[in-house]
Amino acid sequence: MKSLVKRYNWLTKVHFDKKSGFHYYDRYRYKVFIRHPRHYLPEKDIQWLCENIIYKHYLPKDADQVVDLGVGYGDEAVYLKNLSPQVKYLGVEAQPVIYECACNTFRQLGSHFSVSPFAVSNEKSLRFASQFGYAAVGDTDNGYIEIPTLTWPELLDRYHIAEIDLLKMNIEGAERHVLSSIVDFSKVKRLVVSCHDFRANHGDGESFRTKEFVTKTLSDNGYHVTFFNYGMDWSDDWIFASRI
Repeated sequence: MKSLVKRYNWLTKVHFDKKSGFHYYDRYRYKVFIRHPRHYLPEKDIQWLCENIIYKHYLPKDADQVVDLGVGYGDEAVYLKNLSPQVKYLGVEAQPVIYECACNTFRQLGSHFSVSPFAVSNEKSLRFASQFGYAAVGDTDNGYIEIPTLTWPELLDRYHIAEIDLLKMNIEGAERHVLSSIVDFSKVKRLVVSCHDFRANHGDGESFRTKEFVTKTLSDNGYHVTFFNYGMDWSDDWIFASRI
């Protein structure tokens, strides 16, 4: 019965867009484009995540600059657009097919919402493998899809970003490498970071155990770190940090 209910939700909530070749669902007067109907996220789940974690301690407003590393399909951006339509939002998504979906989502949101296809890295290029599950990126060392990269300073320069009011990061264990590449945190007022110790605890590998490193890095760079305590491993691995 449970699987039948899930399939019923796909059939009633998810639609197919012939022009793009992607599926989509309606959210806050916009369309969120997804690779497959199984990637549908109920509105109540996104609302809980945004209200209780991502924007709990700071809701960007007016012309605030948001940078979202690991923007995915753009659900959190659509949520914010609905509440703070004037914010400037750069979503970064390195997985090519997810990036294309995000571009279809963002094109409805205005010119101040944009998507970047670059991975933030000091390496000249990276390689991913196709994975049906979004969280599986980085699970294999046998990547065959070349991903373009920018260093952190190059990213800010390319998109003309002088200051970041909120840096959101959900990049499946790569937060250690990205934070290590940021040599100057003075331009970043606040961060909300998904650490991935829960994946290490579930047997996905010790490389996902990042919470201690992220906490120390942010504390050492002058941030006050705030933790979440909802009793769920994935949610309690998020960290909010602020200089304000």
